[in-house]
Amino acid sequence: METNMEEEISKTATVMNFGCSANRAIAEGISGVLKQYGYSISTTDVNTDLIIINTCIVKQNTEHRMKDLLLSLPDTRNVIVTGCLPVVMQEWIEQNVPNARILYPENANEILSLIENQPVNANLRLDTQVWEKLYSHKRVLYNPLITTVEISRGCLGNCSYCIVKHAKGHLRSRSPSSIIKEVNNSLDAGSKEIWLTAQDTGTYGWEREPKVTLPDLISELVEIQGQFYIRIGMMTPYTIKTFREPLIKQINNSKVFSFLHLPIQSGSNFILTKMRRKGKREEYIELIHELKSKIPRLVLSTDIIVGFPGETEEDFELSELLITQVRPTIINISKYTDRPGTTAAKSRSKVPTKIKSQRSKRLMQLSQEISKQELESWIGWTGSVIIDSKGTKKKQLKARNSSYLPVVINDSKKELGTFQTVTITGATRNYLIGKIDE
Repeated sequence: METNMEEEISKTATVMNFGCSANRAIAEGISGVLKQYGYSISTTDVNTDLIIINTCIVKQNTEHRMKDLLLSLPDTRNVIVTGCLPVVMQEWIEQNVPNARILYPENANEILSLIENQPVNANLRLDTQVWEKLYSHKRVLYNPLITTVEISRGCLGNCSYCIVKHAKGHLRSRSPSSIIKEVNNSLDAGSKEIWLTAQDTGTYGWEREPKVTLPDLISELVEIQGQFYIRIGMMTPYTIKTFREPLIKQINNSKVFSFLHLPIQSGSNFILTKMRRKGKREEYIELIHELKSKIPRLVLSTDIIVGFPGETEEDFELSELLITQVRPTIINISKYTDRPGTTAAKSRSKVPTKIKSQRSKRLMQLSQEISKQELESWIGWTGSVIIDSKGTKKKQLKARNSSYLPVVINDSKKELGTFQTVTITGATRNYLIGKIDE
């Protein structure tokens, strides 16, 4: 597309992003395209020439935030809505925000065509060669030291409560060569952390011919020259059984964070079946114990939904028991809410709101106790960290250790992006406190 740079240079755009790491990558890509064609970029200003809202609808309260934001914008604003909301709720947008234009996330690379009122492909399920073009541009990163790399879209699951499957569709994986190229470019530009993201990183490459796996991809990425870390994004636990040993080998590589995000969602096999989650609690416990025994200092993150339709007190207690058995350092707790178009939303055995809140509070208290104990076990540890951002207080820096745990350092003299040796001197339930070894 031909664009007069002198005409575009004074234009301004705001790109507001919400939701998952994949959305972060898309928003950075959109910002990169706009900047390349002369736009100055903001993330908060609602008085710019153009407002792009990259939406998320994974939870009911998030959906309400998206809708409230759209309704609050003046009718005179030039608004483009992308992300998951227009895919599953296009009619609502057309009825309530008639001035907004819709850009499906598959077509994000065509943002300029939409701005100039040219035809944009309306296909929701374009192949990877189309949507990955967004990442061929130089992105505007939220943190120049961190590049989020979207390795696939969609998933192979069919969870009864999940609206994201409706928005993202079936699994489509990028080629290893395109991912390696993006990572190389990111490292050359100064990034020190590569976050691999997808709806389920564990199924990366399963649909490709010939089939490739996540450990295959990581084995190539760790061969890239330079000092950097790779973070593996969320994966469904059942997928690991197909490549358990290769995955363990790759996580034990010094370039890979010893960190896994494995959502279990419930400790009750009855509820897991109703959720249509693959795998049982016993398999999850056995898997975690093996991973922790073979990956030193592995940090585990998991997700639990409380109050799923039909969940009894006994079912919930099984979730509590599971947490005490596998001891995740990070537990993301969600109170169940209906999502439109899902099977679970049609259930008549809903758990009362009051009980959901009580269970959420109980599980939160338990998770905080475990998190604090797990973090306190790091006191006295000495090792390398990457300083990747400034802290919340003056003269404070934030780093990540080899297990992706945040480390707060009271030292403003070290440069961002440098690797430093620290000793952990304290811990809260949310982060470690470190002192740089001089």
